[in-house]
Amino acid sequence: MGNAIRWSGARIVAAGMGAMLLAAWGSSGGGERRGEPKDGTEQDARIDTVPLLTIGDDPGDPLHRVSGAVLVGDTLIIAQSTSLRFYDRHSGEFLQRAGRRGDGPGEYREIASLQRVGERLYTYDFFSRRVTVRDLSGALERTVDIEYWAPYRTPDLVGVFGDGSFLFAAEFRDYDNPARSPMFRRAVMVLGRYDPDGLLVDSLGYYLGPERYVAPNERGGKTRGQPPPFGRRSSAGVIGDEFYILNNKVAMIPVFDAAGTLVREIGPDTPPDPVRISREDLHRFADFDDIDRDDLPQFYPFYSRGSAVVGGTIWIQDYLDRERDQGADWTVYSHEGQQLRRVTTRERLKILTVDGDVAVVVHFGGWDVETVQLRRVVSP
Repeated sequence: MGNAIRWSGARIVAAGMGAMLLAAWGSSGGGERRGEPKDGTEQDARIDTVPLLTIGDDPGDPLHRVSGAVLVGDTLIIAQSTSLRFYDRHSGEFLQRAGRRGDGPGEYREIASLQRVGERLYTYDFFSRRVTVRDLSGALERTVDIEYWAPYRTPDLVGVFGDGSFLFAAEFRDYDNPARSPMFRRAVMVLGRYDPDGLLVDSLGYYLGPERYVAPNERGGKTRGQPPPFGRRSSAGVIGDEFYILNNKVAMIPVFDAAGTLVREIGPDTPPDPVRISREDLHRFADFDDIDRDDLPQFYPFYSRGSAVVGGTIWIQDYLDRERDQGADWTVYSHEGQQLRRVTTRERLKILTVDGDVAVVVHFGGWDVETVQLRRVVSP
């Protein structure tokens, strides 16, 4: 597999590969755009402030580093740290635990994600580069070691396709292009599809990841710092046999098939114009006085980095300014790109999964203490 990257206008092309992904994503490639509501209506909803159930509020048995949750019938399954915890979704009674700390089959160093696909649960351990597959009762079926993919960093699991194959994203290590001066640079993320046994099938191309401050250092390398305010970020997700890539500075979100071919875009019926960053917010760039003014971000993002595939729908979160904004607002799209509704909350919540009118969320309390709650999604 070739390592060279060739830039061509708005596209990032993986040299020597047939597939390519759009980085600017301003066009649907001539195909039909199916991002508008098909019936012209939109339903608004909110997440109720009164939880139906709270897990993790017992000081003697707190939750740590919750990375996912699914609902299976009357059972709530929470991935936290090095195990899956099973609870009765109505009473909150603890039922069982699957997994523990370790390096053996069914053990974890740290669970990075939990997904349900069909009748199986998939967990990914980032540090071990291993997918663990269980049935819905938590019984271990198999483990899948992910083939190392040089010269890229340890991959993140984007999602699992319906046939059990995997989509991973890994940052490209660009040793041949060090920073010559202080700048904001976006990571180059390469997408790879792996078969159910963890072997690389093909690269699906590249897209631009998070933007961070970089500068040369005395050793000829680069210093990596914090992301700039209002910077560019991306997120990706798998839904069914397709995947999407969200660029937070672009209103439309492209959806690709499992081979990396653009099939449609989702987003607002009339994409809004970007809003230029106000004079009042320019003070937030004071720590970056070594960056040329023309290289500073010019516009506010459309979206936060976070997006989620939950309950067969795609939840896209509006841009959230942590210095000013309280709560969150999501637009919910169907698999096919139909805008279903807007959902709001005035609390700091993270959506994990949704089952009908019940959402499973992480609630962040004082000192960022995490609890998992079941909340009703209600109409105003």
